[in-house]
Amino acid sequence: MKTPLLALLAGFALVGCQTSETAPAKSAPVAAPAKAVPTQRNLAVGATPESVTKGFGGKYFVTLMGTSRKAGDGDGKIVKVDGDKVTVLTEGLDDPKGIVFVANQLITADFDKVWSIDAKGKKTLLAGPAAFPTPPTFLNDVVVSPDKKSVLITDMGAVTKMRGADGKLFAIDSPEHKAIPVVARVFKVTLEGKVTEVIAPTAKMLNPNGIDVLTDGRIRIAEFFIGDVLEYKDGVFTTIAKGHRSGDGIVHDSKGRFYISEVMTGRVTRYEADGSAPKELGQGLKAAADHFLDEKAGVLIVPDSKAGELVFIAL
Repeated sequence: MKTPLLALLAGFALVGCQTSETAPAKSAPVAAPAKAVPTQRNLAVGATPESVTKGFGGKYFVTLMGTSRKAGDGDGKIVKVDGDKVTVLTEGLDDPKGIVFVANQLITADFDKVWSIDAKGKKTLLAGPAAFPTPPTFLNDVVVSPDKKSVLITDMGAVTKMRGADGKLFAIDSPEHKAIPVVARVFKVTLEGKVTEVIAPTAKMLNPNGIDVLTDGRIRIAEFFIGDVLEYKDGVFTTIAKGHRSGDGIVHDSKGRFYISEVMTGRVTRYEADGSAPKELGQGLKAAADHFLDEKAGVLIVPDSKAGELVFIAL
């Protein structure tokens, strides 16, 4: 028989056990769902964007070739991109293509001439047709030289001889291929407007489009018709990648990797510095044109000429 005191203590113990068993467990704090980081952003910028660079005030500037694509049409523009806002910096160009920013000015190639544009949109002719040692046929991409005192510009040559009536490039090694005139060049234009020839015509560089240059002076070319990616130094060409017909833009990053765009397929490909491990980037591009790498922002910015958009691809 339990004494009254023992019975009371047993009761307390029983109550304590029941409280321990029935008390709800404390729930762990629920973490907020991680915000999805977009891998691609598309921004409408206007008709037929071709090239993009980072310029005045850290904003992006885009060449718009317009709808006519004819000499003298005057419907080409350069627009400024500030976030999602797109405004016209200058207009009245014909077919502006490659664009760079150097010495506090934008420089762009336009058929057979080269323009300099200031922060207010004022255009100054840097080099007209008469300034070239050989009359240019189709000036295209532009890159700043390592010394920042000049730019290199591709002249694509006989662009009207590359395709059939269906708009497709002729087959490699076809009679039509062999009939394409070998007249393409690379020119150097100083910031004072003096023009010299850097690479003479050669069948290996039949229709050069995109151009890049490394700090040691090696020049890289995205050859449009054959599709080779070429490296040029001291008169010697080396093929560093193949299979990029309609190659448009070429840039490299601080690790030596290089990026190739193709305007007729929409493909964008990144290679390791040694030319290995090609990786396709971006989704759904229709016509990948002359891209710009903003490593600080972690994006590759690709104009999609057919879609009229800038495509920001997170890296």
